[in-house]
Amino acid sequence: MSWCSAALLVSLVAVAIYPCSGQPSVPAQEILAKITNNEPVYYDGVQISGHLDLSSLPEARVSESLALVNCTVPNATFDGITFAQDAIFWGTAFNNSSFEKATFLGQADFSNATFDQADFSGCTFSQPAFFNGAIFKDNASFEDAAFAQDAFFNAARFQGNADFNYSQFDSYSYFAAAQFSRDALFSDMEFSEASDFSAATFSGQANFIRSRLVEPYFGDVLFSGPAQFGLVNFDGLSGFGGAVFADEAGFGLARFSHAADFSSAVFRDLALFGLTRFEDIVAFQEARFEGDLNFKGATISALLFEKAELDKETRIILNDTDISRFRARWDEIEDHVAWEPGAYLALVENYRRLGWSKDEDNCYYHYRKLDQAAKKWSWSKAIDILAWLSCGYGVRPGYALAWSLFTILCFGLVFWKGDGIRRSSRPLSGPAEEDSFPERVTL
Repeated sequence: MSWCSAALLVSLVAVAIYPCSGQPSVPAQEILAKITNNEPVYYDGVQISGHLDLSSLPEARVSESLALVNCTVPNATFDGITFAQDAIFWGTAFNNSSFEKATFLGQADFSNATFDQADFSGCTFSQPAFFNGAIFKDNASFEDAAFAQDAFFNAARFQGNADFNYSQFDSYSYFAAAQFSRDALFSDMEFSEASDFSAATFSGQANFIRSRLVEPYFGDVLFSGPAQFGLVNFDGLSGFGGAVFADEAGFGLARFSHAADFSSAVFRDLALFGLTRFEDIVAFQEARFEGDLNFKGATISALLFEKAELDKETRIILNDTDISRFRARWDEIEDHVAWEPGAYLALVENYRRLGWSKDEDNCYYHYRKLDQAAKKWSWSKAIDILAWLSCGYGVRPGYALAWSLFTILCFGLVFWKGDGIRRSSRPLSGPAEEDSFPERVTL
């Protein structure tokens, strides 16, 4: 055997004995014995050998603090366990572990931990829960979990599906810069306090249907897949400024009870706000729309649309929309508003309330032109054409002036051609007599 083969064999044996970069091994029974004796547990940089099954503990309870820092836990069961004190798993790698229906009465710290598959469904976190920088290599379930204090998932990476359906966040929640590589499910849940998703990345579906969000902030978020916010109840200021919606953005039947900010957001597909209620200001200033913008049946209290960019084929659908204030200059949207008589008349009334006379006239003129074009030939269409040519449907006074000047010019030309306008053949030879009439009047 050559020295190279011998070295390789020694390396393989070392890897087999110490599979995790030479971490010392601690038997699971040693940890269980300490927990049974109500002793605090603290290990740093070790590998747990055997099955760490806490479900067999008396009363399924860990009475003292449990800390496994930078450890490797190949197999562990924490289902239904109550952690009475702090549970610290900072930087620990879990290969096959489950925390289903566990209760954390103290602080739970899983910062920078790694999970092959994570099950925290039905868990209760009574104190702050930390998952900052955690990596979930497979599906992660927090379904029906309850967070009584702040929950931190900043920069966490969910490489499988992330399931937070039916969960409850009673305090602040932080998902800043989190990465969701597959579907992120947040439906039928409640954020009772502010939630921060700033700069997060959703590569799959982002589903928040039927949830309640209080002061959510999605600034600079990238939604690569469909973003579903249908039937969501937004309380407090909702921020989507600078967000990018690469797929459909669905806000149908959502309710914004306070201001909503979509300024500088980018919508690369359909932006659906059908039957949405905006009870306060909603801002789309400097936003960009590459697909249709659908407000069908929506209720809009005040919409700011200045400097918004619309692609050539983008349509703004306002059918059956109740508009109180729509601050968008007509010349910026006139080629994009989908034809519907009621929508155009609502915009005319909107501009009247805003006092934008020019926009009101231009919108009404466009409405009459489209209405005229939609009619079949009849007396009504003939009258419309006459109204168009004569006075621009009453909002183009220049038309009437032009016709007046044209008429005067035409009749003057006729009189001149007919020798109706000429010099008198009898020049005046003396001073005109006062109170006398000329022998002939020549026009």
